Amino acid sequence: MHNSYKPSMHIVAAKSILALLEKAFPKQIYKVFYDAAFSSYRVIIRFLYLRFWLSAVITGNSSARRKVNTVFRVMPYSLVGWRGLHATYDAVMDVQERWISGDIVECGVARGGSAALMSLLEALAGNHRKIWLFDSYEGLPEPTKDDFRAGISGRHVRPLPKGACLGTFGQVEDLLFRRLRLDRNSITMVKGWFQDTLPAMRSKIDHIAVLRIDADWYESVKCCLENMYDQVVLGGIIIIDDYASCFGAQAALDEFLAIQKIGAVLLPDGRGGCIFRKPFV
Repeated sequence: MHNSYKPSMHIVAAKSILALLEKAFPKQIYKVFYDAAFSSYRVIIRFLYLRFWLSAVITGNSSARRKVNTVFRVMPYSLVGWRGLHATYDAVMDVQERWISGDIVECGVARGGSAALMSLLEALAGNHRKIWLFDSYEGLPEPTKDDFRAGISGRHVRPLPKGACLGTFGQVEDLLFRRLRLDRNSITMVKGWFQDTLPAMRSKIDHIAVLRIDADWYESVKCCLENMYDQVVLGGIIIIDDYASCFGAQAALDEFLAIQKIGAVLLPDGRGGCIFRKPFV
């Protein structure tokens, strides 16, 4: 799957323009420009996403309309884009429809968009899965040497310094429990670095139906897989959000599958991630 993801011409062009602007302007001026441009981009993308809603209405496709309505609702709180949200939506619907038992675990929550999506789907289905949300709630850690190839860490447009992709504990808590009024008893938010929290908490998680890893860096993805993969049920779903966009994430998964001799079929999500079912053999 290594060569299956190629950023669109728009993304390549945007990355080139941003690189030129970053060199041309002082750091603070560039940051103001970048933040404003990125916010505008997110608004435009969400507006354009309404074409899927219109298509669902015209065709009378109630399941598509339900999907679009749910994804549209959480888009302001997500950095993965509609394709990543669709992949997450489909994963949860898949385990629901196949009656796969187990909890939902997300490692890397950011502002909570994907967590909100998965929690809403479980609430709408009336299921009783526990949802576990692991994050530092301080943004990304520093990348390590294993994250770089030829001096760059991946194909992502946004810069990913320490502290990037920040969603605070309070912001995510507010989204899930005040704005969306989800059940606090079914959702556990665990604050801390993966190497500290995952070994300490994994004994409390019985089985996992969906494991969503959005951790970007080699050490982080490796830690998540080593601590959580064994608890994923056979036929359960694993999402590696940054597989084709962050070199470290790709290396961590490839190494893990090779060492464990796992013959998983990796499917691209169309925007830089991958998804696969835990093989039965």
